[in-house]
This record gives sequence, structure tokens and C-alpha cells, in this order.
Amino acid sequence: MEELRSVVPDTLKQRIGLSTPGDLHMSCSLLLHFFRQLPQFHQFGRELRDPETALFRKNNDSALELKRQGNDCFSKRDYPDALRFYSQALRLAPSDDADCMEKNLVATLYLNRATVFHKMGLQVECLRDCDRALVISPSYAKAWYRRGKANAASLNQEDAVRDLTIAMNMQLSSGGKEKIESELKLIIGQQKGSSSSLYKTYENRSSVTNEPQIKLQCVRTPAKGRGVASLNDIPQASLVHTEQPYAAKQVGIQWSRLGRLQIEAITTISLYVGMPM
Repeated sequence: MEELRSVVPDTLKQRIGLSTPGDLHMSCSLLLHFFRQLPQFHQFGRELRDPETALFRKNNDSALELKRQGNDCFSKRDYPDALRFYSQALRLAPSDDADCMEKNLVATLYLNRATVFHKMGLQVECLRDCDRALVISPSYAKAWYRRGKANAASLNQEDAVRDLTIAMNMQLSSGGKEKIESELKLIIGQQKGSSSSLYKTYENRSSVTNEPQIKLQCVRTPAKGRGVASLNDIPQASLVHTEQPYAAKQVGIQWSRLGRLQIEAITTISLYVGMPM
């Protein structure tokens, strides 16, 4: 993309830079006409369609390898690197990688990353990833258990009791059930000695752990030209995917899912935020 940008004549750049939303169709037509004459443009299109080099490609084997590296780091208590590997694996993992949703790789990676967040004391982030895993696999006992542990660490005792009770009912092994039951008894004992005013309702917990609402605006800088920026903070390790057709007024071109250049509207913008790549 940088190579294509570098060969655009200055006169065409200036014309596009001074264009208004009403000039969008003409500006895009001029740019498309110029690009169609370039071999680099057609090569870039072929690369976008190539399953080995395409943007946002899914690769189960690569995701599994990153998951393995994350597991190795976790076993060594290297939590920052484990977090990085799990986050990278989530970008590559196919969402339909298994017939049984309980064994879904994406759900497993969300749970693994939630466990790392829990170990690092980031309970809100842990709860979010548990919620994501449970959306994919509602009967995932380990995700219910981890969410219960995060709620307990956040002093959300009532939510913790609910989550751990569900985890115990879904747990198949007797040893696992006994472990969860002992933790439940401990939390219930703490409840009896506490005022009910200390408990947080499920609605309050939901308002904290729901996905953040990302608001975007089109911006322009002398160095990088036009682009999109967030108006609010984005939590660490978030994968943001949003659709904003209005962005076409600012940029004017997009690559479709089939890899063809379209001079219409930018319909998809994906940003990876908060973690090293």
C-alpha cells in the first residue's frame, strides 16, 4: 500500500486532498484510472486474494502454534508474553474450527487470556474475555468457573456464587465438582458475615463487563493524511471491528473481502489495539 501511495503524482494527491464529499465520485474515478495502469496495483490485488498473504487471513495451524507458545509462557509465569501470544492467536483462529462448540479454539483462547488477566489482577478484562468465551460456548464449564473466580476477586460474591454453581453443575469430573464446591462454601460463608449492601447486582456487573462502545471520527494529519481515530479509550488487548460507511467521504477507496478495489465506501475498518504485534 505504501508503494502504491508513493507513485501517486503530487498533482493528483493535491486534487484529492482538496476534494469535498461532493467531489468523491470524480476523485475516486481519477485515482482508479491511474491505479489500473500500474502493475503494482494488480500485484497487490493478487496478494490480497492469496490465502497465505491476505489481510486478516485465518490460519488454524498458526493459531495453534501461537497458543502453544502462550501456554509455554504461562507455565513459566511470563504473563505479559502469554497475553501477547494468546491475543495474536485470536486474530488468526477460525471461529468455526470445530463441530463441537465446547472445543472451539476461539473460546479456548478467550478463556486462556482471561486466566492470564486473572493472574495479573485485571479482573474486568478477565470478566470480558469469559463473557466472550461463553457467548461462543455457553456450556463451557471452565469459562463459568473462571468468571466466578474473577467475580469473587472483585468482591461480587452473589455473581461469583451463581457462576460457580453453574460451573459445578456442568463439571463432569467428581474431583472438579468437589473443588468448586469447596470454593462455593468459602464464598457463601463470607456472604453470611457481610452486609448485603456490599454485594453488586448482576446489572451492575453487566454494565462493567459489556463490550465498550467505540466511537470513531475521521481525522487528517499532515504526515499521514486522512484516517480514523477513536474518541474514547480502548481497553488493553481489544480487537476492534467496526463498520462505518461514512468514512468513504474521507478516504474514498476500500479493499473488498474478495480483494478487489472498490471506489465506493469504506465498509470495514479493523484495528488491533493495546498489545504489541
